[in-house]
Amino acid sequence: MKWEKVKTQSKNYKSEIKWEKYYDESDKGKHQQENIKKENNNHQSNLISDEEKINNSIKSFNRSIIINKKDVGPDISFLVPVGFKSSNKMNLDFSTRGWNRRPRNSDLFAWNNGDAVGQIFLNIVKNEKSSFGLNLGIRSLYSGSQFSGGSTALGEGLSMGFRLDRALSDSSGLALGAEQLIQFDDKTDTGRDVYITYSKAFWNKKDENVFPFTIFTGGVGTGYFALWEDTKFACSDLFGGAAVNENKYQQLCWGPFGAVSLVFNNKFSSFVEYNNYSFMIGSSIVPTNRIRLTFGLTLAESFNDYKIKNLEEVRWFSRVSIGL
Repeated sequence: MKWEKVKTQSKNYKSEIKWEKYYDESDKGKHQQENIKKENNNHQSNLISDEEKINNSIKSFNRSIIINKKDVGPDISFLVPVGFKSSNKMNLDFSTRGWNRRPRNSDLFAWNNGDAVGQIFLNIVKNEKSSFGLNLGIRSLYSGSQFSGGSTALGEGLSMGFRLDRALSDSSGLALGAEQLIQFDDKTDTGRDVYITYSKAFWNKKDENVFPFTIFTGGVGTGYFALWEDTKFACSDLFGGAAVNENKYQQLCWGPFGAVSLVFNNKFSSFVEYNNYSFMIGSSIVPTNRIRLTFGLTLAESFNDYKIKNLEEVRWFSRVSIGL
């Protein structure tokens, strides 16, 4: 019979005396492993595997987040720009986003001559605290009669913008940027979207560094981020206007936007977004470490003073992103 003082894996790590009978050293090791396994099972709700652990450092990649400094996570918004510092690991992202239209008596999932745009994001200058990049926008991605929506010339609505971001902490960041800022023709109607945005991640204090966690994003912007008349402010003719309507000039105004995102794991998230153009709900998945798929519904829009849509009026939106 032998006495030994052992340390358990209990929540408070309290030491206690246990009586164990060992026949030899190998038997002693076997009993110790069984004790550890038993304690872990008793507190399984508080334990996670190494694959589920994350560190507190969250970075961004277009509208997606980077987890553990290397894993490309899901999108956390659709139009709302993310405030986290851009990832040092990712350099180039190709993204196509679009949404359908809903004429009266049309099906929800019908395209109905919807609208789609392409974007390319390039991360150029980067260090541990900040980064700078450029983006290219393409309003027309298809020309032809074989499919609907091909009435415009391929490559029409070419534009360029920039992004400057900085990490304020491991779990927060601030970004200043613009999309469709410089327009190379007069065919862009997706908004001259200049923005200032902030993002912050929050964990449950009892389960810090484990999934799920919540991200809050908010800021102000122009173009599509300032479409609702009731929230517009600081309007001017700067940069040549808002560029939200190809046939009608509108001043460049500022407006608020925001999003709340729940990241369930490094492959799946859901979000609620107010982008000043619409209220949206959506989800995003990551089938591979480079591809993100996002889909959701538009519940209310600014042109109708955010009246909640009925089932015959709800529209869908989607995005496919591929990173390098």
